[in-house]
Amino acid sequence: MKAITLPQLDSIHTISEKEAAPSEAAIFKDIKETLGVPFVNLIWRHLATIPGGLEMTWSLAKPLYSSTVLNASARALRAQTKLVETLSPWPTSVREALGLSLKDKDEIVLLLEDYGHANSRALLVLSYLHASLSTQVPTDNKSAFKPVNPSALIDPLARLDEKSVPIKPARPLPETAELSAEVTALIKILNTFGESMPSPAEPSLYRHLSYWPSFLAAFWLAVEPLERQGLLVDEAIATYERALSTVNQWTPAIYAPDVAAPDSVTQLLRSLNHFTYAVIARMIVHGDMMKRMID
Repeated sequence: MKAITLPQLDSIHTISEKEAAPSEAAIFKDIKETLGVPFVNLIWRHLATIPGGLEMTWSLAKPLYSSTVLNASARALRAQTKLVETLSPWPTSVREALGLSLKDKDEIVLLLEDYGHANSRALLVLSYLHASLSTQVPTDNKSAFKPVNPSALIDPLARLDEKSVPIKPARPLPETAELSAEVTALIKILNTFGESMPSPAEPSLYRHLSYWPSFLAAFWLAVEPLERQGLLVDEAIATYERALSTVNQWTPAIYAPDVAAPDSVTQLLRSLNHFTYAVIARMIVHGDMMKRMID
C-alpha cells in the first residue's frame, strides 16, 4: 500500500492545563469529565493553541463521544487489524522467562486495552471532525450540529455495555527523565515503527509500558521483521482508511463560522490530519499486536 502524502507538522505546540485561560480550563475540565480521564491529552492541548480551535472541535466532538455508535464502531475498527493474527499468543513459559508475573500480565493487558479503547475512539472522532470541517458548511447558530446517524452501522448487542466505564491503569505515566538511557533508546526506535511520515508527536504508550522493559524488547523482536517489510506502515494506513470510510457514512456536524476564522479551520484540518494519519492509526495497530502476544 502506498503512503499518502499529507502536510507535515514540524512541531507540536501545546497549552498546559496549568497555563490554560479560564475558557480553555473549563473545556479541559469538561473533556476530562466526559472521557473519564485524569488529564487532557496532547491532541486537545495542541488544538487549544489554534484560535477558536478547542471550542470548535470539542463542541462537535462531545456529542459523538456521548453517542451509542462510537464504541461499537471503535471495536469494529480494531477487529479488522489483520497483522494482529500473524502473532502467536505467548505460552506461560515465555512470559515467565521474560520475568513477567501474572500480575504484570494483568496490568499490561489492562493498560493496552485502555489505550486501544481510547485511541480507536479518538481516531474515529478526529477523522469525523476533519470530514465535517472539510465540508465547509457553516451556520449562524453556535450550538447547532447534526447528531451522528448510526443507521445500520451498529450491532444492537453492542449497546449492552455502552454505559460501562473502563478501569484505568493504576500506574502513572513515567516522566522521560525517570527512564534509563537504554529504555529511552528502545522507546525512540519503537516510536518510529509503522511511521507513514515523520512526526514530532511522541505517543505515550511505550513510555507507559517502560515499567516492563523485557516486554518492550520482546515486542521489538516480534515486529522488527514486519517493520522491515513495510507491513506495519501498510496496516497503519489501512486502519486510517477504514476510519475514514466509517465516518464518511455519518451525518457531518455543522460548525459556526464565528467560532474560528478560516485560517484557524485550515490549521485545524492540518493538525487533525496529522494526528490521525501519522500517529493514532499506527498506535492502534501496535497496541493490539502487543495485547495479542501477552493476553
